[in-house]
Amino acid sequence: MMQKLLFTICLSTAGFAAQAQVDTVRATTLPPAQVAEKYYNSGVAKFNQKSYQAALQDFDQAIKTKADFGKAYYNRAATRYELKQYGPAVQDYNQAIQLEPTSFTAWYGRAQAKQALGENDGAEQDYGKTAELKPDYAPAWYYRGDLRFEKGDYQAALADFTAAIKADPKYAYAYHDRGSAQRQLGNYAAAVQDYSEALRLQPELEVALLNRAAAKRRQNDAKGALADYNAYLGHHTDNPVAYLGRGQARFEAGDYKAAADDFSKALELKPGYALALNNRAAAKLKLEDFKGAEADATAAIQQNAQYAEAYLNRGHIREMLRNPAGACADWRKAADLGIEAGKSYAAASGCE
Repeated sequence: MMQKLLFTICLSTAGFAAQAQVDTVRATTLPPAQVAEKYYNSGVAKFNQKSYQAALQDFDQAIKTKADFGKAYYNRAATRYELKQYGPAVQDYNQAIQLEPTSFTAWYGRAQAKQALGENDGAEQDYGKTAELKPDYAPAWYYRGDLRFEKGDYQAALADFTAAIKADPKYAYAYHDRGSAQRQLGNYAAAVQDYSEALRLQPELEVALLNRAAAKRRQNDAKGALADYNAYLGHHTDNPVAYLGRGQARFEAGDYKAAADDFSKALELKPGYALALNNRAAAKLKLEDFKGAEADATAAIQQNAQYAEAYLNRGHIREMLRNPAGACADWRKAADLGIEAGKSYAAASGCE
């Protein structure tokens, strides 16, 4: 009896000691679900601190402890994405989707990872599924529109950017890219409106100035285009494309000297820039600097042997230099490369 009593007391004492030290119990003594949750929460904290490698290790442990932990797969995928481990990220998103098929964030995350891998068709499908699960999630519409724009499906891209704007009326990038889709479809007035709205919402999105200028040029609004180019170049003097665009606007406004200066500036920033060489050739032709114009057109062709417009321009230049054989050869080459006007010029000049 005494032994039993002593044994009972010992048990009671041991139980009390365990309860008194509950804060120092090792994680391995907790139930598996709680162990997994502990590692998961630690991983989330480390992810938020951008300690991605440490977060990855915690999510590994969470999944090892609880194999059906959907959120852990999702967060490990997000961590792997940040580490540029896109293939493994897709595999983790696959598991997350299998465990929680209605999680729009997992579909969206997998779309991002597939896009990073260059698997654009799969990414487009996943963005579509994301939008289906959560129609008010603007980024899904926007990024699908971006992929459709890249492959030249501008009408579908336009619809997606419009859906993104409906979901988030303050989405400046969606307005900007819808403007670009409108421009590709020839809807220049609508493009100008969208670029303007993008700038109103996000004034620092100054690339919209360049694209709005291009749309205004298509509207024959050289003055408006010049204003946009000047505004952009007031802050960015290292962009050859901006100087090229302003040069084109100045050319269209009849200011050939200023146009030639802009094309020269573009060439300083980007030597061998075929577009700037060809355009400066056209400006020099207008300024009656025929030798300089021929040199520029020839240099453009050396940069791009398939540059049809450069052949056409050099044909005009050589005609002015009293080189009919050279002019005829250039016009024929322009025609061979797809510019029908080359045939007309050759025929009008009596080229055989």
